[in-house]
Amino acid sequence: MEWFRQNAELIGVLFMPVTYGFIGWLTNVVALKMMFYPMKFWGIPPWFGWQGIVPRKATGLALKVVNILSEKLLKIEEFFDKIPSDKLAEAYKPLLHENIPLMSTKILEFLPADLQSKVVPHKTALIENATKKSEAKLIQITSHLQEDASKVFSFKNMVLRNLTGGNTQLLVDLFQEIGRKEFKFIAASGWIFGALFGLLQMLIWWLYPGMWTLPVQGAIVGYATNWLALIMIFRPMVEKRYLFIKYQGLFHRRQIEVSEKFSAMFAEHVLNGKNILEEVLYRRISRVVVDTIQDDIVDTLHKVGCAGESIAAFEKASDEKRKELAAEMGAKLSDASQTMEKLISRSMNVKTTIYNRMKDLPGPDFEVLLRSAFQEDEWILIVLGAVLGAAVGLGQMFYMLFFASPA
Repeated sequence: MEWFRQNAELIGVLFMPVTYGFIGWLTNVVALKMMFYPMKFWGIPPWFGWQGIVPRKATGLALKVVNILSEKLLKIEEFFDKIPSDKLAEAYKPLLHENIPLMSTKILEFLPADLQSKVVPHKTALIENATKKSEAKLIQITSHLQEDASKVFSFKNMVLRNLTGGNTQLLVDLFQEIGRKEFKFIAASGWIFGALFGLLQMLIWWLYPGMWTLPVQGAIVGYATNWLALIMIFRPMVEKRYLFIKYQGLFHRRQIEVSEKFSAMFAEHVLNGKNILEEVLYRRISRVVVDTIQDDIVDTLHKVGCAGESIAAFEKASDEKRKELAAEMGAKLSDASQTMEKLISRSMNVKTTIYNRMKDLPGPDFEVLLRSAFQEDEWILIVLGAVLGAAVGLGQMFYMLFFASPA
């Protein structure tokens, strides 16, 4: 213990590179975590708390992805030209015949027994009418896919549905995957840059051992390491020589690799056969079936002279369940459509198309993919680095005050 008291200042000085390396690492890691987590706001809204930048900005970030894809990489019409639209109608007619009777039974369950007895004799006609209208809708959709896909398909809506709201985790996963190596660099660079600043602080302490320099230097290290890491990820866009060293921004250097990862994830989780059929077919057909059956039941009840109050009660009860039943039928169509979904995914070949075009994007367009996750609030992350750095610097100052020998 006596030896420690005698050498406390020397120990503190020798540990400066380690201390500032730790500051650099800590601030960078915390900044990365705060980009993505927590997924939901934690704290006292609206000001005292935090939500990860990506979850908080999910809609805006997803729209940027849409813009990049639709303006630079994809022409949706190209994909729908490859879809075997003629096979869709033939594939789904049997599924409609199989599921419409079940849906009619489920909707009739909301009728009191006395009203059910009046409608059941007309059940066959209800089913036939719902089948007729849903088949007409099916043919209309498939013809639009061949002639003008925009009438039945919104690329923006599909991307937002699959990358925001309850699916925001997928957007987080997308950014984390394409930026995985850059995020590792950010964490590791904190140690390196912080240690170098620590060596500088040793020199400053030797020239001027002022306690106040420790928190100030900590703030500078926290700020500078975050800022330097971001700069080195995105700049320069093209390889440049600095004396004997060639360097290019890490993200730009990995354009081919990132293009492969992004195209694979987007093709697998977003622009795939299942999601396209969900957007253009399942939901639309299911709504037609459920709405037609309910409307026909109401018409039948009016024709047989049922009381208006009873009909209104049925409409209220069934309205509350209409979306649920439509979603149930949509799920049944999807469960029975795996072969068709795979066929569409293979026909569109989304992964290869996105990859071939993304790998050749100009630097500014390519950079937006990852930069957009940082850009709007990156100043918060950098300032946070300064605050955490100052806090660690204060800890080192207190150590020197209480344990080190007087200057």
